[in-house]
Amino acid sequence: MPPPQNYTFITLLAVNSTGVLKAVVDGKNHASVFPANRATMPNWINSRSTAIENPHPYTLILKSISLPRKKGEEP
Repeated sequence: MPPPQNYTFITLLAVNSTGVLKAVVDGKNHASVFPANRATMPNWINSRSTAIENPHPYTLILKSISLPRKKGEEP
């Protein structure tokens, strides 16, 4: 059953296949995504304020493999 709000669908395989990002399930319908090189996480976090106009390379990777979905829409 799809979530009752807009959401982004992505598979663990898609994230883990990037070679630079990793995903782990940490909830019933949630996974955390982090860099394979954990030392680069602070730079990614600090890029949030410019994510629209100057997205971090990790953000671009995630956007390229994500499927935005509307409330009630199946993945």
